Amino acid sequence: MIFGNKADLMLKYQKAKAKLVEYNVSKQEYPHFTLNSNELSYPTTYVLSRYSECIIENKQDELPELQMLLKSTAEYYDAAFKSKDRQDYDLDFLLSGASAYFLNKDFGSAKVLSKKAYELISNEQIPQRLLLNIYKYLLDGMYFPYLRVKGIYDKLNNLFLDYFEKGKALKELKSNLYKYRREVYKEENPDNIFYVDILFAVILKACENSAWELLPQYSENGSEDWIPYLQKKSSIKMLWPAQRLIAEKGLLQGRNAIVQLPTGVGKTKSIELIIRAAFLSGRANIAIIVAPLRALCNEISMDMYHAFEDDVTINQFSDVLQNDIKNLFLDNTRKQILICTPEKLTYVLHHDPYFLSYIDIFIFDEGHMFDDGGRGATYELLVTHIRQNKTSEQQLILLSAVLPNSEKIKQWLFDDTGVLATDERIVSTPKTIGFSSVQKDIHFFADSKDEEDYYIPRIIQSSKLNRLPRERKDRFFPDLLSPVDIAIYNAVKLCPNGGVAIYIGQQRSMKTLFEKILDLNKREYDLSPIKTNVDNDEIMKSKAFIEKYYGADHYYTKVAELGIFPHSSNIQNGIKLSVEYSLKKKYISCVVCTSTLAQGVNIPIKYLLVTSIRNGAEIAKTRDFQNLVGRTARAGIYTEGSIIITDSKIYDGRNNWKTGGKYLWNDCINLFDTRFSEDCSSSILSLVQDFKIDYENVVCGDYFVEKLIEHFGEKDFLIDYARKLEEEYLEMYPERTQNTILKGILLRQDILAHIENYLCLIYSSNAIDSDNIESASDICENTLAYALASENEKELLNKVFMKVEENIKKYPVEQLKRYSNAMSGIELSFKIEQWIIDVGLIDKAFSEKELLYEIIDFYRELNTKFQYQSQIYDICQLWIKGKTPAEIKSELNIDISVIDTICNKNISYELNFLIGNICDLINIDEEDEYQVDPRNMLTLLQKKTKYGVPSLTAISVCEKIFNDRLLAMKIAQIIGNENIGIDKILNCVKNYSDDIIDMLEDYPEYFLDKIKLLLR
Repeated sequence: MIFGNKADLMLKYQKAKAKLVEYNVSKQEYPHFTLNSNELSYPTTYVLSRYSECIIENKQDELPELQMLLKSTAEYYDAAFKSKDRQDYDLDFLLSGASAYFLNKDFGSAKVLSKKAYELISNEQIPQRLLLNIYKYLLDGMYFPYLRVKGIYDKLNNLFLDYFEKGKALKELKSNLYKYRREVYKEENPDNIFYVDILFAVILKACENSAWELLPQYSENGSEDWIPYLQKKSSIKMLWPAQRLIAEKGLLQGRNAIVQLPTGVGKTKSIELIIRAAFLSGRANIAIIVAPLRALCNEISMDMYHAFEDDVTINQFSDVLQNDIKNLFLDNTRKQILICTPEKLTYVLHHDPYFLSYIDIFIFDEGHMFDDGGRGATYELLVTHIRQNKTSEQQLILLSAVLPNSEKIKQWLFDDTGVLATDERIVSTPKTIGFSSVQKDIHFFADSKDEEDYYIPRIIQSSKLNRLPRERKDRFFPDLLSPVDIAIYNAVKLCPNGGVAIYIGQQRSMKTLFEKILDLNKREYDLSPIKTNVDNDEIMKSKAFIEKYYGADHYYTKVAELGIFPHSSNIQNGIKLSVEYSLKKKYISCVVCTSTLAQGVNIPIKYLLVTSIRNGAEIAKTRDFQNLVGRTARAGIYTEGSIIITDSKIYDGRNNWKTGGKYLWNDCINLFDTRFSEDCSSSILSLVQDFKIDYENVVCGDYFVEKLIEHFGEKDFLIDYARKLEEEYLEMYPERTQNTILKGILLRQDILAHIENYLCLIYSSNAIDSDNIESASDICENTLAYALASENEKELLNKVFMKVEENIKKYPVEQLKRYSNAMSGIELSFKIEQWIIDVGLIDKAFSEKELLYEIIDFYRELNTKFQYQSQIYDICQLWIKGKTPAEIKSELNIDISVIDTICNKNISYELNFLIGNICDLINIDEEDEYQVDPRNMLTLLQKKTKYGVPSLTAISVCEKIFNDRLLAMKIAQIIGNENIGIDKILNCVKNYSDDIIDMLEDYPEYFLDKIKLLLR
């Protein structure tokens, strides 16, 4: 073996040297390395050279052993370049590293190193130049120039382009490679001989993975069908491992599948190829992509716009629960890609059961949501419904990076008709895991969390801060025991190397962190490295944009001027969109974020600084944490990412059983180990399972179901039951004030309401279509919950579903249809119907202001424990007028963080949902001329509460152009008509495009880019 324990240790030392340079540690502080890692240059050169020869000479028997060494070879060259101790060889390190990565099918890392090498190489006619041209073309989509010098080198250029642009001349390309190789060998230049073999091997590998070869082979379409696409400059030239896997598994031929692959391995391009193959074959005209967050829907929409350009209609539904998709399928000649959230698709199917029949491909992104509380129940019932009603011609694909029990879910979803597309050899960009210590070191772990790889000594240098006026006590930064201090310190140090995200477990911690940064700035601590290698003009535009929302004195605005930006579910949507875009474009380098980062938004960060491994009081789920970690080091941008745990107590207490430090350490390292990732379960299944009150006590699932069935349908029974359990618990443990009983019961009440609502849909549909009758028991047995349940749990689930059905049968079919449309449980639906009668909603005319007051009053009645009962009406009035948080604060003197929470959670989501419920439960007697139909006013009010804008035109901008309140209102002012609907807004924007583009020049680039994309 060329590599062994000694070589492995050398590689660790080489990586440690690279980290020392990365963290700017002075050479005087370097630890003593017992081995000379430079000696690895010889065996790695042999591995790369011999592997290339075996490819050229087709010596298949030697390839497997050499293949195992390619990864270490690539990592060595990568680290050797980063170590900066032999800079005369930088070009060779980069070229060799890029080639080892490429031949190991890590095309993303090959792209990163080859781009750096391109900056160093000369224009001489040598194999190295042609090798880099090929990388630039295949990996970066950049065309290399034809050289004036005629001969075999120039001929290879032409033949290579002929094949990858036109699908021609493959045999001639290979024969000329042999000829060129012979010529180079005659020159007897060792460097050129080394690189010509690599060049030859790389071209052979590229041809083996070329789109011209694989797309016709693995799809239903011949080469002639693919020609118009493959000849485009924007077409995929070569399939990466993830794309080749989905092709080999038959997904381009319409196979149903679960795709379980790590984050950042080419999922978006895979989705594009699946849809494109289906469209080309005529097997599909309409595809729908379902993603859990509007932010992710926005991102997918942009990706699909870029991929398909004008060939396909891209239609992103608003996530307002309104039936606003009429006339969607009138143009049968146009291919369409629809994009929406699961809740929106559920709503659409409840209102139009035939919608399902129009869709040819269903793609569920981030498809592990089955156990996500109430949302998980909706999601599971949606997928169950599609699974039960789809035809054999319709294709269903579910994608997830974190689905450990994907085989079980595949069996449930498809029986034996689907495939599982997964491959443990396809991995995301490597991550190093670092732990801060009070000894001022960072200790790094890679493959094994039981054995430290290396450490960076004395990385943290404490410094005395300037005193503020009247202060007498000296202060130092960072405090080694403060996770926030350590995170800020590392962010300042590391930002020049790449994007940094500081992760905080809770939204409320954001203020603490930002105020700490502002305090450091007041004390003249040097924060300037954060603004190194960024676009200062874009930073100032973003700062000015944030200021318009939050005012000059808010901490979001002040830290933005320093180059640090927020990202969380509570901030204004336009700010989130522009921050994500600026990070992608590397206009900014530092973001402070909550768990929203883990939920699928792709932003290119190199460093993730984790201040807490808890979400509130609980340790984060391993699966969620894996998803968070997957956001670092996007393929093609970085060759490695770093996650640093900034809480020194975790590392320093790792051996202490008495204080619980050992337990915390084990919990922490398990978060990084995919073997400990929780199986994807089912929210519906949790309904009949035990749930924890604390570490010692549980509420028994059997007992809960027994009580539920005994008292089912009784008003507020579950709330009363929760209070009774709490009283019993506090009698036993009077010293304990915190428990999860009410939270657990409320979650189960929510899950039950989703089941009720779905059964209302099925039962009302059964009454109409008596040939297709499904019982509650049938539905139960088709859920994922039932597939994963034990025999006892199956029995309990069946009891619950049948009890719900028994209750439903008491209501008339028309009433059940309305309840189904309202997307709420029977108890809430009944309360809303009663409220409609009590306020005389259809008996008298209301102004919008009166209507809003009545609805908010009802919302407060339904949410008696809502903390801001007295303020919500005034805040809502200002919100729908388009007032910013700063303006609302000025008028009402309420803290901005409270305003953000109320506007984004209570008004934009909960109140908006309630208005939708009311619309669907209004029952107008068409023959009663005295009745008033308030639904038009309500649907407009619903969208106003959703988007926080005052006019139909501004709403249409939010839904069709980009969802930003402030700019939507500015565009509405430029258009000069407040009543433009969503079907006409794009044409209006085109008519006023010059004025709109001029206005957007002063705002973050995202908005201008999106407008230009839509207008092209």
